[in-house]
Amino acid sequence: MIVDEEPALLKQVKAFLEPKDFEVVTAHDSRQALSQLKEDNEETFDLILVNTRLPGSKKTTALFSMRPTQKKNLGGFENFLQKPFTKQDFLEFITRQMQND
Repeated sequence: MIVDEEPALLKQVKAFLEPKDFEVVTAHDSRQALSQLKEDNEETFDLILVNTRLPGSKKTTALFSMRPTQKKNLGGFENFLQKPFTKQDFLEFITRQMQND
């Protein structure tokens, strides 16, 4: 699941990842994401990416990754992908997050 208020970004991510055999669910805000999580079991999601501001910054945003199946807090800067990012950066980030156990 990816949560971001930018419809164009959600559309691009979905179009980029689905041909690579990723199932992508999008939400335009946290309310819609929570609704989706209630509708489906959160553990059906391998990875959730949420758009947020980086700590200490008023303008710099990033995607923060969460693994619902991992109950521990991973923490650390490696869970962020600063925006803007390239398709290759995005794919590498997702692959790395999916492999983190």
